[in-house]
Amino acid sequence: MALSLRVLLLVGAVPALLGQKIPDGPRGGGAVFSKCGGTLGIGGGDICYEVTISKLVVQVGPDGTNEDVTAKLCSDDKTNCCETDVMKSLLSDDWSPNDLESWGPKFFGACKDKRFKIQRGLELALDKKGTDTLGVKSIFIEADTINQEGKLETERYECGAYNIGGKAGINGTSATSQSKFCKTSPYVYERIKLIKVTMGNDGTNDNVKVEVCSDVNDVCCRTPLSSLLSDDWSKNDEETWKESDLGVCKTMLYKVSSIGGPRFTLLKDGKDDLIVNKVLVETEDVYGEKYQYDCGDYKLESQGQDCVPGVNCSQTKVCKKSKLAVVPPGSSTTASPGTPPTPRSERIATSTPAANSTTTTRPPFRSG
Repeated sequence: MALSLRVLLLVGAVPALLGQKIPDGPRGGGAVFSKCGGTLGIGGGDICYEVTISKLVVQVGPDGTNEDVTAKLCSDDKTNCCETDVMKSLLSDDWSPNDLESWGPKFFGACKDKRFKIQRGLELALDKKGTDTLGVKSIFIEADTINQEGKLETERYECGAYNIGGKAGINGTSATSQSKFCKTSPYVYERIKLIKVTMGNDGTNDNVKVEVCSDVNDVCCRTPLSSLLSDDWSKNDEETWKESDLGVCKTMLYKVSSIGGPRFTLLKDGKDDLIVNKVLVETEDVYGEKYQYDCGDYKLESQGQDCVPGVNCSQTKVCKKSKLAVVPPGSSTTASPGTPPTPRSERIATSTPAANSTTTTRPPFRSG
């Protein structure tokens, strides 16, 4: 009898768990971002996060050295720098040809536990005394950041190859030091700049939301997508939503894999069906590179029943990446054949009804 009661309670709890409502706004872990730039952090439009160096991973090339090697680390604005101790172990032959070496905090000297507030990455200068040469194939920086949940999350930066040392040249100097800017790898932080929606033959008056999630960690952000001044989500519309339309999700940064793409979810309430032929998402990373993601088509159908959060009227897809061409200032672009030009405004929802079709205009206000 007691077992049967427990089974009934578990079965009864399943719909409640499936139908659990996810709140709007950011969720998950991820780095904690704050405003930076401007004077004393005031007036800048950039956002930064803090990291502490935890490891340097060095792949030495065929040209090693027995001389002392140190590193200098700086934030990307070069206002915060430190130097490590000599990276040398008593019990091993360091910086030997083709070695893979890992250097931890006990070698970091002034860099140990030092916090760097950064926007894009770190700068690392490799320095060596003496006249011997040193070739390094790659250096990766591993760093810790405190995420939104108060836990450590690893950030990783790729610095590239270094070649230093040698006898003094004609000017009496030699390249005893080389500095490189280290970018995140194998991912990059991106923010949504534009969402383009090609509607199908079934629009909706119901409340529509979108959710974007990282494909690297569990960071997501959900927001209503509606306009007070236009009849959006109407059938056969071509709709363009800018970053300023994203409410609590605007300026949100997502870790996106270099070979992947974000997860994009379209969801709604009510009983009305919604058919979307295509969703295109345009992003910009912290280095200024622009990308476009094809998220495909969406069909949200509830067979005349009320949508239940987490059960129906929601569809998620992984978006496919393509790099956008950079258009020089002052130049014009030519649209693809059959593609109408997109008007430039903060929010565009232009209805292009098919022949003999009608468009339903709903009240200009929609709750979240």
